[in-house]
Amino acid sequence: MKSFVVRLVNRVSLSAGAWFIGFFAWWVSTGYFLFKPSRRRASIELYRIVFPERSLLYHLYCTWRQFHSFASTYSDRARMYAGNNVITSTKGREHLIELARKGTGGVIVMSHMGSYEVAATAFQELGFRLLLLLGEREAKQVARNQRETMTAKGVHIHVSSERDDSPFGGLEALKFIREGGFVSVAGDLVWTDQRTRTAVRFFGQDVGFTSAPHLLAMVSGAPLLTMFTYRAEKGMHQVEISAPREVKAPSRSERDRTIQASAQAYAETLEGMVRSHPFQWYVFEPFFPGDMGEGLNR
Repeated sequence: MKSFVVRLVNRVSLSAGAWFIGFFAWWVSTGYFLFKPSRRRASIELYRIVFPERSLLYHLYCTWRQFHSFASTYSDRARMYAGNNVITSTKGREHLIELARKGTGGVIVMSHMGSYEVAATAFQELGFRLLLLLGEREAKQVARNQRETMTAKGVHIHVSSERDDSPFGGLEALKFIREGGFVSVAGDLVWTDQRTRTAVRFFGQDVGFTSAPHLLAMVSGAPLLTMFTYRAEKGMHQVEISAPREVKAPSRSERDRTIQASAQAYAETLEGMVRSHPFQWYVFEPFFPGDMGEGLNR
């Protein structure tokens, strides 16, 4: 959605109930579906790759569901900031608790699936310090008052752009981890320097995922975990956190191969989640190589 629409929804959410936000966002998503053919085509192409055996009509249906699933995140956000619990369970929270007890910190690979704000809420409930590294587009979806609330509860935000020299916030991220904090980086989309890509196989295609979280885990020596959130029933969300793993290269010459292997492991996990929750991977621009181009910045 365009930034002015996002800002309007954020402002209205301060005074209106979640039902109104959901109603408004549903119509905006319908408008995008009907009158934004480039966005519609990109999602159809996405589902053509995910479900190659299904018909064009089914791919169109998936696109409709994806657009309106994304719309529902706005009403969920309004409910969350109104003080309502939106999380049903956090699977794997014991991994975070153990790392926090040891004081090692960690690198958390997130995806453009579900809601990163729900994941941040899970951290707030556990009382851990979290640094969210966001792209400029993601950051525009977070209102100023929401950022202040998150910061007050131990969640900090660093916004990276294509002008950044570092793909993962550089010294700020390293310092945060060495102080025992957790740093969260998206692992699927490249929204900084395109040179930070690493090649993986994903849904039978050769694509480029960002190497940033895997490189950060290697440089910092901190364990790497994956975190997914997805909408379950009645607007409630579930959070799944993997067991931690190390990203260590036996020698300098093996670094690129180690990063690629870590990115491939993440890609396989993400593929499984997308198959299970296909309408909640919020990709609205060309992602897979092909006639529509390559690369994606949500």
